[in-house]
Amino acid sequence: MGEDLDVLAAQALAGRPTGAREIAEAVTCPAGDAASFGQGPVPPADGGRTAV
Repeated sequence: MGEDLDVLAAQALAGRPTGAREIAEAVTCPAGDAASFGQGPVPPADGGRTAV
């Protein structure tokens, strides 16, 4: 995806860039039936960057 993106992604806990499919799954999971008991904010889909 490019050297700059690889350097940025290496700083996150995931250590790699992601694709649209992984982001879509992270966004739609809290809206699904399996997450019906969950309440509160949606966790960030940033590869762990905000946790650092």
